[in-house]
Amino acid sequence: MIEGEAGAGGLPLQAGTLRRAALLGGAILAAVGVVAWFGSAREASSPLERFQRLGPAGAAAELKAELLRDFPLGSPVTPAIQRLQGLGLGCTPPSPTRAQWDCVLGFRTDGQRSRQLRASLGVAGDRILSIETSAEGRGS
Repeated sequence: MIEGEAGAGGLPLQAGTLRRAALLGGAILAAVGVVAWFGSAREASSPLERFQRLGPAGAAAELKAELLRDFPLGSPVTPAIQRLQGLGLGCTPPSPTRAQWDCVLGFRTDGQRSRQLRASLGVAGDRILSIETSAEGRGS
């Protein structure tokens, strides 16, 4: 096309304008795609996943160590229960026949093995007297 001639839409265009516009549009689209691909937030791992990877014995030991570090004996029980519930454990409060909070979570690993993570917090009033944890693995 010669400069000054009418283009496809009746507008005067220089030679190669449509091709350059298409290339620029494609480059912009590719740049947006790359930013979206690499800039997208990866799925955040749940706090429980690190316990799941440790296996039953390791998970119980790590949970107990974390609870004792963050909630030493004699500290208020409410923040510890909130932490356990935040991990996904369901907690049962003390009753007149037992003076402890019992928390448990059942889940399946990637290998479809059934796991159960437990934490028991012995209490006197609203203070922690003891912390015990256990984990069981079942199935194949």
